[in-house]
Amino acid sequence: MKKTAILAMVVSGLAVGSASAQDYGDACLMFEHAGFRGEVIAMAPDQRVSFRAGQFWNDAVSSVRVARGCTLVIFEHARMQGASAEISRRVPNLGRRWNDRISSAECYCDDYDNY
Repeated sequence: MKKTAILAMVVSGLAVGSASAQDYGDACLMFEHAGFRGEVIAMAPDQRVSFRAGQFWNDAVSSVRVARGCTLVIFEHARMQGASAEISRRVPNLGRRWNDRISSAECYCDDYDNY
């Protein structure tokens, strides 16, 4: 019985990490792979993230989805440093400039509208 309960928790936890964007009520989503695939990190309005070297998400983002009324500011280095860009839409492929180069980001919303 305990093994079944533990297995169910592990499976549900894995499903959350790879769920589609529509399952999240968050304002900004960053995906591991192009085309909104792979692991996803969801950010609420007015949330910041900063990844250290060696962490899974450091230099691992390839596509993003941003809700209407929100902007995702991406940075080349941790602690919101280095080159930056603002994204206020869905980008299925970050391209040569930003693919696998994001080390920190902040999501802010003027008029947050859930997907």
